Amino acid sequence: MKRLILPKRMMWGVLLLACWLAAAQSLFAQSEFADSSRSLNPYTTTLKSALLPGWGQVNQERLWEGAVFYFGSLHFYYNAFFHLYHYNKGKARRHYHAFRWNLNAALFVHLVNVLDAADVSFRKRPTGWQGGLFSDKPLKSPRGAALRSAMVPGWGQVYTESYLKGLAFALTDLYLAFRAHQADINYRSTRETKYRDERSKFSWYLGAAYLLTVADAYASAYLYKFDQAMKLTVVPVVDLRFVGFHAQIKF
Repeated sequence: MKRLILPKRMMWGVLLLACWLAAAQSLFAQSEFADSSRSLNPYTTTLKSALLPGWGQVNQERLWEGAVFYFGSLHFYYNAFFHLYHYNKGKARRHYHAFRWNLNAALFVHLVNVLDAADVSFRKRPTGWQGGLFSDKPLKSPRGAALRSAMVPGWGQVYTESYLKGLAFALTDLYLAFRAHQADINYRSTRETKYRDERSKFSWYLGAAYLLTVADAYASAYLYKFDQAMKLTVVPVVDLRFVGFHAQIKF
């Protein structure tokens, strides 16, 4: 097996790439809000999920499915490279077997993610970010919510009045940041490899949790309208055969 040396800041490069793709998707969506009748191109959506797991699902407005595929594949890919790196250093067979297992798991999740995006695209023909949930004007600013959670994790959720969820995200991000910081302190004082690995692991988890916090705040701003914008209208109906009432729900 060839020796593979991983860049020290590879994980931050992956996270920055994910942020860039999310920003590009947001800008791409803004230009297509006007046409809510046209369904997404299934081939383009499938290609997006092939390039980045979860991207196609997010494009279909399936945010939680996208998050599961993205972070699931990211977890296995990271573990695969982690064990390959240690196998190259020490040639321990356990690292080689762990590398193969995690790589196979990552490829499996990646493939299921592509098939899932293709299946929904061809069967249901969703309008995605062009229509449906994200085509309506929300009562809370999605970008404002995302920016708040980007500055202070959980603030965007509080802004959309999801207080318990905001507290959960804030405590999770704070805990992961503390663990990464503590591992960094231990590594600098002892230079033990286990602390360096622990620092890398919790840094990955922190980056993933942070992105999920921001994405959830953005989506929560749209979902907030369902609590406030649904109106029940009762209209009297006069008919020669009966007199009654007609109830109409408006979104």
